[in-house]
Amino acid sequence: MLRRCVAGDRLPDLAGRTRELQPSAIGAVLRLADAPDILALAAGSPARETFCAEEVRMVTGRLLADDPDLLQYGDTAGLPALRQWIAEHVGRLVARPYDTAQVVVTHGSQQGLDLVCKALLDPGDGVVVDQPSYIGALQVFRLFQAQVTPVPLASDSGLEQLERALTGGLRVKMIYVVPNYANPTGLTLSAAQRARLIRLAHDHGCLVVEDDPYGELCYRGAPEQPAPIAALSDHVVRLGSFSKVLFPAARLGYLTAPRRLAAVLNSLKEAADLGNSHFVQRIVLELVSQPGFLDRQVRRATELYRERRDALAGSLRRFFGDELDFTVPDGGFFIWARWAGAATATELLTEALVERVSFVPGGACYAADPDEFCMRLSFSAIAPADLVEAAARLHRAWTRARQDRTGSALPLGPRHRSSASRDSTR
Repeated sequence: MLRRCVAGDRLPDLAGRTRELQPSAIGAVLRLADAPDILALAAGSPARETFCAEEVRMVTGRLLADDPDLLQYGDTAGLPALRQWIAEHVGRLVARPYDTAQVVVTHGSQQGLDLVCKALLDPGDGVVVDQPSYIGALQVFRLFQAQVTPVPLASDSGLEQLERALTGGLRVKMIYVVPNYANPTGLTLSAAQRARLIRLAHDHGCLVVEDDPYGELCYRGAPEQPAPIAALSDHVVRLGSFSKVLFPAARLGYLTAPRRLAAVLNSLKEAADLGNSHFVQRIVLELVSQPGFLDRQVRRATELYRERRDALAGSLRRFFGDELDFTVPDGGFFIWARWAGAATATELLTEALVERVSFVPGGACYAADPDEFCMRLSFSAIAPADLVEAAARLHRAWTRARQDRTGSALPLGPRHRSSASRDSTR
């Protein structure tokens, strides 16, 4: 007779790595602000207006009519034809040939980063990240018990701080960077910075992980960012995603890697999930294979996001004047802002939620020594008129938070201006 477990039965101890688990700052804000009247500057979500819903409906109907096995299991390594398309697409971007053996299809680029960490990191191994950096990446590195060293890559023109970090005695295995319109700062690495980064990585035996979800979303006309880091070396893992230019519900991403590493990553992925949805991969392949479709999608998205970026930036200038320091990004989804004042971003968020507007406190984006007076504002998922209202609500919250701290509504003194912000009106 089976014994029924009763209260008091003791579960095994959790793995040591679970001590590094922390709740997502973005997830916490979104759950707290999950109401229809909240203007969510916290969410880095693509605009629903860019979703190719009609095209998906047409492709899905045709595929299901033609091939009922579309709903069957597929190749655990990924749909071969989609992997071929990815290899050719990345090959054009970096001006070097790739083959399907170097492609791993993932559940979003976040899984790609998780797989790379599984393959490379032992507890205590070093990872260098930007300062500030993408929250989701910091969570993964902490889970794998890495020693995370932050370096302000985008503002360190000669990368002297990176060189010092690599020669400081820590065994650094990986440099993680979002080179184009970074999350959260919106900044882009120059060609000289990319070349120097690769030379340092080669000299010190580090793998570079180039996460590029926003590279196609350039708001200055033709893309003007420098060549991808992967164009400079074959010791680069490049992460990509279909979420920003198709639709995020696909949860479909990919990575390209050196062949030996890619084989390990594919094995790790198969052990974790036995592959992605065959159905979704076929839909995405049909869409991106249509002549001109991807170009139209990117063009539509960049026009819409440029308008929203300008609406938020203009409104912040109007309501805050010189009291808010921010950079207008050339692409991506985010404006990174800082103010001089007594109230921290976390304190401001409390008042902001009363005003029915949310944002991500910038301190969560730091691996160490957080700046508590920064915030990440996303413009991607909110219409221009609502972005104007969001800025007005944020200013009311800021005024009240400042009064609560000082008892005065007067400016709190000289503000900090970075060299980046002085160019922020371009």
